[in-house]
Amino acid sequence: MMDKTPNSKEKGFTLIEMLAAIGIFGILMVVLSGIFLSAMKSQIQIAYTQYLINDSNYALDYMGRALRMAQRDNDGTCVGVPRFGFDPSAGISSEIVFLDYNSKCHKFFLDASDNKIKEIISDDETASRFPFVPVYDRTSERSKVLNLQFNVKGGTNVDDEQPLITIMMRSQANTQSTESLPTITVQTSVSQRNLDK
Repeated sequence: MMDKTPNSKEKGFTLIEMLAAIGIFGILMVVLSGIFLSAMKSQIQIAYTQYLINDSNYALDYMGRALRMAQRDNDGTCVGVPRFGFDPSAGISSEIVFLDYNSKCHKFFLDASDNKIKEIISDDETASRFPFVPVYDRTSERSKVLNLQFNVKGGTNVDDEQPLITIMMRSQANTQSTESLPTITVQTSVSQRNLDK
């Protein structure tokens, strides 16, 4: 039999100790929740940025390969002026027209209605067939192209320079999120593979 006397101490927590423990636990949970949410936002930003990089690289590589294989339009039915390699009105423009290696008139452009890079390939060597052939998207739904520029140097009928095309594009993630969306700018330059004679 146990003797309970007023001097014996029972083990337990006091109210003050309990409130202090709950307060410390609450502060730790708020701090840890903030760190977790911040890490989640960073992960989402990284995923959007990686997708933009992949989409932009694909579009630049695809357009670069086609432009590298372009040829001079001797009769001018594609680019509009005889013996030009690329549309002479392009200069710095959001579209480019050229005669591809299959002798088909080819066009890349930025469609402002949906912020996508589009491609049209005529079924012959003339640009007049563009309204009658399909238009293909070269960027996906998950990215929005804000700016596309083609800067063409050389390749006219009055110079002896090999054509050089610099492509610059600025893209942003296409999402309904209200968070700040990543934007990237990428650029590449390509020259025509065949000598421009």
